[in-house]
Amino acid sequence: MRPVVSSVAEQIDDIDFYYVDVDESQEIAQQYGIQSIPVLILIKDGEEANRSTGFKPEEQVIEFARS
Repeated sequence: MRPVVSSVAEQIDDIDFYYVDVDESQEIAQQYGIQSIPVLILIKDGEEANRSTGFKPEEQVIEFARS
């Protein structure tokens, strides 16, 4: 997913994208209840607004980010 998300991040300037290694950041994984990867979590105003699990092509990642 990283290459796809990196490409999308280059195309969308008004959204911040972050990567989290759940093996190294277990507290964050636990905080968001991440049980399978890859997972995209959309956070708006400090709250989870949407979640998508599994590989997504670039078009779907753009749609997800804009949701």
